[in-house]
Amino acid sequence: MNSFFKSVILWAAVICAIPAAAAAGGIKAVPPEELTASQSLILPMEDKLKLFCSSTGEITELSAEEYAVFAVLEEVPFIPDSEALKAQVCAARTYAARRILSGEDENGAHISDDGEKYQTVLSEAEARAVYGKDFDDVYSKVMDAADATRGEIIMYDGTPAAAVFHVSSAGYTESAENVWGTAYPYLISVPSDCSETLHEFTYAELSARISAEYDTAGGFDGIEILSRSEAGTVLFLRICGIEMDGSRLAELLSLESASFEASDCDGKVRFTVRGSGHLAGMSICGADEMSRQGYSYREILEHYYPGTSIGKIQ
Repeated sequence: MNSFFKSVILWAAVICAIPAAAAAGGIKAVPPEELTASQSLILPMEDKLKLFCSSTGEITELSAEEYAVFAVLEEVPFIPDSEALKAQVCAARTYAARRILSGEDENGAHISDDGEKYQTVLSEAEARAVYGKDFDDVYSKVMDAADATRGEIIMYDGTPAAAVFHVSSAGYTESAENVWGTAYPYLISVPSDCSETLHEFTYAELSARISAEYDTAGGFDGIEILSRSEAGTVLFLRICGIEMDGSRLAELLSLESASFEASDCDGKVRFTVRGSGHLAGMSICGADEMSRQGYSYREILEHYYPGTSIGKIQ
């Protein structure tokens, strides 16, 4: 295994360990912010995204292009095939445009380094530390994708779209309505890739995890799935006498997603988990697979965000 792939695997572990990182790794990412009609105009190219650093109190200004490059270097756990990488850059640039149009927060910035609230971005120094001697090669690939799509953002009804994404799917992506309770016409369930991981817990381990968060929890008495979405995500379940949504249990057990099956296996409960992340929007792995099959980045974006179009920052 060469050093590049070693660093990618290490970074994938870092990304997925962040419990609510805005898009790629989180089970319950922050829902997309709403834009009003007065915020639907395309921003000028010279408008900057303001980033607040909580440790220093300083605000750094980035162009949408700069943000797109260094956000991809942070958010994507591997470097996808060329067309998928272009799609990812467009999604990141769209997020920057959307945040600028949403206005500044209480810190006088559009985003902060709080990964539980925003899709954050690496500094160049941080990116160099992550990728080591492979930084120049990786940076060049992302820059090529940014140059090929310069200024392009994903639009819906005259507004930058909420271009959320996740690591891998469960055979179908999930609708925004099932993830956040708000429907978006372009964030619906579509066919995608499927990954699987296995986790096993003893009855005692499950009981301990639940009772640590719920004082009224009883001992483990099985898992009853109460409802699923059409895409397969567990919406509600009962465990240890507690009813909760599937994403909450996934969070408590550090499962990759809320799309899972649970089976009893020799005194343990085995979870077969499909996909990774909140499962809404574009799948990074699915986009990579489409790119390798010959689809263009525009076709990838149209598949994962149906009804959207490509616009340009003027």
